[in-house]
Amino acid sequence: MLPEETSLDEIETLLNQSVCGIHALFDHQRIAEIMKKPTENLDFFRFSNLEKIQTLFSRFAVCRTFLERQQFLLHLPTEDYETFVRIYFHILENTVLARSTFRHYAFSL
Repeated sequence: MLPEETSLDEIETLLNQSVCGIHALFDHQRIAEIMKKPTENLDFFRFSNLEKIQTLFSRFAVCRTFLERQQFLLHLPTEDYETFVRIYFHILENTVLARSTFRHYAFSL
């Protein structure tokens, strides 16, 4: 297996752990502070932010170990860390929704 494939497999493992509520890479207090502000008020998913998001995830993906990923996150500037946390949890939320077979349906009587 190529190193890139191993790294992506490990990221998938991290996401699987996160689906179960285990967020080992992140400081839980910082997550709570960041998520207090809804992204709707920040215009977070605008086109100009996409390159930054892609760059952050590309840099994260080349980290080979848990410790390297943790160090990467610890040394990010505050704004980049917030961006990374928001997009990570956005991906996580979509992963949970994609795996769920339960859906709410609106109907009228």
